[in-house]
Formats: sequence, C-alpha cells, structure tokens
Amino acid sequence: MFVFSLVSIFTEIFITMRGDVADLRREEFSLFVIGFFALFSAMEYVFGVFVSRLTSVFTSLIPALLLFLLLRNNALIPHIELAMAVAVIIRLLFALMTYKEQVITWGAFVLSAVAVYLCLIRKTFDGAVFTDKLLFVCLAALVLSSSQRLFCEKKNNAFPFYYFVIISFFSLILPMKTEPIDWTKAIEVGERIVSGFKDAADNASYYLSFVFKDDSYTAGYSSFDVTGDRVGKSDKVQLLLETNEKPFFIFKDEETGANMKMRRNVYLSGGRGVEAANVVRYLNFLHSQGADREVAALFSQLSRVNIEYVYLDTQDEIAPINSYVLTNEGRKIEAGVSGTQHKKGYRLQARFLDIDYGSPYLISMLENSPTALKEEDMSFAEANSYMQEIYNMPLDSIMTEAEYERAVKIDEEYLKGYTDTAGSSERMKDLVKELTNGSVSEYEKCKNIETYLRQYPYSTDTAGGHEPGSNMSTAEGMADIADRFLFETQKGYCVHYASSMVMLLRLAGISARVSVGYRYAYPFEQMETYSVGSNCAHAWPEAYLQGFGWMPFEPTSAYMTAADFSWHRVAAPDKKEIGKNTVYEQPSIPDIPEVIKPEPVEQENNTATTQILMIAAIVALSIILLIVLLIAGTIVIRNIVYRRGNNEKRLSMDVEMIKRVLRKLYKGDFTDRGLLSDYVEIAPFDHQAEIKKVFDIYYRSIYASTESRHVSVDEAEMARLLRLKLSNLQ
Repeated sequence: MFVFSLVSIFTEIFITMRGDVADLRREEFSLFVIGFFALFSAMEYVFGVFVSRLTSVFTSLIPALLLFLLLRNNALIPHIELAMAVAVIIRLLFALMTYKEQVITWGAFVLSAVAVYLCLIRKTFDGAVFTDKLLFVCLAALVLSSSQRLFCEKKNNAFPFYYFVIISFFSLILPMKTEPIDWTKAIEVGERIVSGFKDAADNASYYLSFVFKDDSYTAGYSSFDVTGDRVGKSDKVQLLLETNEKPFFIFKDEETGANMKMRRNVYLSGGRGVEAANVVRYLNFLHSQGADREVAALFSQLSRVNIEYVYLDTQDEIAPINSYVLTNEGRKIEAGVSGTQHKKGYRLQARFLDIDYGSPYLISMLENSPTALKEEDMSFAEANSYMQEIYNMPLDSIMTEAEYERAVKIDEEYLKGYTDTAGSSERMKDLVKELTNGSVSEYEKCKNIETYLRQYPYSTDTAGGHEPGSNMSTAEGMADIADRFLFETQKGYCVHYASSMVMLLRLAGISARVSVGYRYAYPFEQMETYSVGSNCAHAWPEAYLQGFGWMPFEPTSAYMTAADFSWHRVAAPDKKEIGKNTVYEQPSIPDIPEVIKPEPVEQENNTATTQILMIAAIVALSIILLIVLLIAGTIVIRNIVYRRGNNEKRLSMDVEMIKRVLRKLYKGDFTDRGLLSDYVEIAPFDHQAEIKKVFDIYYRSIYASTESRHVSVDEAEMARLLRLKLSNLQ
C-alpha cells in the first residue's frame, strides 16, 4: 500500500511538473510499477527458499534486467521500461532499508499531506479513475495504522495493519449514515477480524468487485452488461435457500427396478419479479391439452422457498422462475427491481410453479402442437375452478380477475421487444435456416438450436464481441458476442451460449430473451439451508412458445439439459396416451464450421511483431521454468514439513492428500461442501470403512477436548498407509 501511494503521488508530481508527458497515463503507469514490484518481490521470495535473503534480492534482478532489455523502447506500451526501472529501484530500497518501519510510519503522514495538497490546490486525484480512490483508501489505512504505532502502546493488544485496511475499504464502499458510528461494535468486529483475517479479506475483495471494474470479472450475480470477456472463478456464498421440500425426486429405474434419486434443479432469475402472466399462460396450455390433476402432476407442482441474500449488492429481486407470489416481511412484491439496494440479510419468500421441462409427456405435447396452440382462453371463473382442480389451490387466492385478464392478453408490443435482430450477420441468418429447415413446431426449432450450440466447448478464458462495449443489454451487443463466438473463437461460457441462442431464435421468428441469475442443483441430503455460491451464477435463454409461454433452455455445454434432470415421473396405464411417453429425438445437426483464418498481410516493417513474439517466447519460457521451480520447491518443503511435523500435523496433511486422491478417483460431479462424510461416500467401497476411521481420528484431533486430541504414532501411520494405498489406485 505504501509503495502504491508513493508511486501514484510522485507520478502525479512528475506529470504536473512536466506538462509535455502526454502519453504517460498515471493510472496505467502506477499499476505497471506495482505489478512489476509484486513480480520481483515474488521472485525474491522464491529464490529465498534456496539462498540467503540478501542474495535472493540481487538474484531476482537477473530476470528483471532481462525483461528491461527486452521491453526497452516498446512502442505498444509507452514507458513500460521506466515503470520496470522504478519498480526495481523501489524493491531494492525496501529490501536493503534499515529503518523500514519508521520510514513507512512517518512517510504515511508525509504522503497524505502531499496527496491532500495536490487534490485541493492542484485539483488532481479527481476520482475519474479507480486508482484515485484506491490511493486515498491506502493512505487512510496507512495513517490509521501509523497513528496507532505512534500514540498507542505497541504491544498492548494493538490491532494489526490488516484491520485498518479492511476498515478503510468498508468505509469507501458502504453507504454513509446520519447517526454517529458506534465504535464499540467496530472494535468487536476488529477483534474477530484479528482471529479470522482470511474471511474478512475475502469479504473486502468481494465488495471491491462492485467498485473497481475492468475487462474481466469474477463469477457471481451479474446484470446484462456482462461483455463475455474472461471470467475468474469464485465460490463466495451469495444466497441461502430454505425449504421444507425434499431436495430430490425419487423414481424407479426401469432396468434394475431400484429406487433412484434425482436432484432438484431450480432457476433463480434476477429482475423478473412475479411472473403471473407465464403461470396463467401455462394453465391455459394444460387446459387446451385436456390435462387433469394426474397428468399435471407428472411434470409440475406448486413449491415454496425462502431466499436470503448473503454477499450481494443489487436492487434486483432474485426468485425462482414462474413465481406467482413474492413477499418480504409480509409485504407483497410485484416488480423485479426495487428502488433500494438489497444487501446481506435481505429475505424473500417465494411461491412458484415448478415445471419439469424435460418430461417426455410435456415435450410430446409441445411437439405435437404445431407453432401456435391458439384455443380460446378460459374465463377467470373457469381458470379459478381448473387451478383448484389440478393444484388444489384457487386462482383467486393469488390474483384478481382484472390481473388475470391482463395476464391472458399477451401484448404484441410486449413481444416485439424480444424479436429485435439488429446487428445479426448474414452468416448467422444462414445458420438459422440450416438448423430450422423442416422443423414443424416452435419447440423443435428451439431444440435444434440448443443441440447445435452444445457442440461448442465450454471455457471461461475467452473473449467477448468484436466491439469492447458489446454486452447482453442490447440486440446489437448480443449479436456481436454471438457472431464472434459462433464463427471465430468457438468457445465460451453461459454469456456466449445464451446470447447466441437468443439471437438465433429471434432470427427463426421466435421471441426470445436472456435471463440472468443462478441455476442451483440441490444436494442429495436434506438440509436446513442450502448455500448458492457465486459459481452457480448463470445466464440462460428463454423462448416464448405460442400458447405455452416462456420456456428456459440450456445451450451451455457445461450444464445438463432439462431432459437430463427430469423428474422421471411415469403416467398411470390409463394415462399413457397423454404424451405417449416419447423422448425427444436428437436432430441431424451440422458440425461447427471451421474457422477461416485471414491470409497474412505482409508489412514493410515487421520488427515490432518479431520483437513481441520474441519477448512472449522468452517470458513464457521463464514462466515455465519458474513453475517447475515452484513445484519442485513445494514438494521439497512439503516433505520437510511432513517429516519434521508431529503426529497431528502429519495426520492433517495425509487427510488433505487423501481428499485430493478421492476427488481424482471419483468420475462423477462432486462439490466439496467441507464435510468429510461426502468423501467417504465417493470412496471405493472396499476402503470406505478404513477412510471413515481415519477421518474420525482427524475430527477428534481437532474438536475433542485438549487431553483427547493427541494422535498416536500408530494412528498417524494408519493414515499414511491409507494415503499410499489410495494413491496406488490412480
């Protein structure tokens, strides 16, 4: 933090004094300096494993000198060699500085005074870029920490430096209140942070994602402004679900006759609110198909779930699709977006229509109903009676007659908002014709497009559209993302698949939209609460099928389709004619087109290109060598720690390695919920008893009373032998 503040302030002074330095953008220059400083510090740390501290300082300068010579006078990144030189000088000064703590302590006040002067007098640091905000956050943390060192006793339960970092960041991002701050609670929070810094640091990192934006983002709930660029993974809990319903469906396997479990899946969409019109349209669809109570129960049911926001900062109401009642503390909610931000602790109670979109009975109804299922809609009285009949709940308990009349009348203008194909390329139009040629029903067209898109490989390391600003908020943005994904990059994640299917559906004459939220698969065990992590965040397409309503599809290849998590409910013998128990047949779809690479254009001077390729090759080789060095060093260090550790330490390391081996041995999908019992279940049957015994010893060493935590030599040896035995199974 001190280094970043120092570089930012002196860069601003340099630019202020030298008005002719037009291409030295201080935000980029400061970040480059910090990046190189971190790189050289990391290399120094790595080399420090093998040599003395002082020697490692100078050893790390060798790759620094190499990079400096390679990047010198680089035309693509102005002044990058200067940034590297500054980083090297600062790294040397801090590594060799004798009174480092005193310099930082007093320097924090000096830098703060200079920053305030530049801000108030010179009108710099106006907040136009995020480095301005970051600078003053860093200075606030440094001043608070330095003040404590100077005016408080150094060793009398003083707060660590990281406490002030977190407090400063929270001060920046949390809204201000009119009443005075109760510092007692802040002190209590600080004490908890001291004992659990990792969680607090994760929280600060999470909240910072709302403040500082760049071309990439971390997995989590997002709006339609996602561009489709590279995305990072995160397992931060964002929602908690509570329900009394079973998290799975039980069905009988036709081949073995054994009872099986199918995990329930739920789509949680943001910004939609109550979808009464879709429920009403679905109800009329069932009536048009002559479905009675038994038939409707094959692929639909009324469900409830309570939703609590955890690490979220949004105005959107996030609820299951087809929600017909949403409440918050007894207050009814209709709209999908609130006028205020919903933060941690916000709760929703949702009642929704849960539909098995993969049921062969429902699919057959849709396939056998060409294009429009237009029959006369029921009157409100008829619909009220019909819903009572099939779901044992009157319709008038959730809506009035006027609301019903508005819901059954689908406004053509409303659907036009989901037919915009602006920005679609000719090759996209040609692809749609090829995919939908000969299709009878709208559903068949949707499935053809979904099946085609699932051929594309899933990857989060990819690019968005041709234009940097393209996102899912407009048809042009989706078309740009889709075109590049379909014909050029040919890999992506949900944003690319959803954008592509929506635009292809619209080109096929079907109204379509993107939904953003979460797709959550419940575990097989019933729990009090279910955690929805940020990795469950998802974007999926929905098609408006005439006479049926909005229906979700799953073109993203990393996710199962609706047919894969069907409830497997089977009709009674006298109901077999409903849907005929058929399964959707995969269409004959074309292969993904080959990417046509443009012919290379000869240039008069390709020196810059050659230089970049040479630098890239050298840097890549350096990275590979560094990775090899890190792996070798990690193995050596781990072996040393293991051999010199006590029985408890060796047992802990063996348990972690056993878990890693079990994950590799298990061929199915597995989510680590932090329970060792989950690992026992996925372990080979012959070894489950022994694994459970070792895990029980591990739990005892952590949670038992102090005198019972001791791990004997025999118990530690048992864990070691088990680990070796399982490793041999790989």
